Amino acid sequence: MHQVLIHLILIALVFALFFFVTAGRADGNEAKQQVVEKQVALLIDSASAGMSFTIYKQNMNGVISDMKVEDGKVFAYVDGSGYSNGYEFFTKYDVSLEKKEDRYIISVE
Repeated sequence: MHQVLIHLILIALVFALFFFVTAGRADGNEAKQQVVEKQVALLIDSASAGMSFTIYKQNMNGVISDMKVEDGKVFAYVDGSGYSNGYEFFTKYDVSLEKKEDRYIISVE
């Protein structure tokens, strides 16, 4: 009986440790930054010539402090996050980024 109880306690501790580590990473700026980059890259991939879309600096993933589109990658910096690997997009069209006061406008031409 004691052995079963000890195993249950150890399993509960490992599960709690796993839960707290995962919850901490999911709410981190790096994860939010990757989500924004991926969403923008997917929008660019699915866009056709002549389309443009707006991304507001204040959104559900945090405040986007800077965004760049260069060398076939999207770079987004959320809540003052640092270095970004970027997220690749694949399109045969030219992509440009215009920065406004409260938003970014991405045009596919």
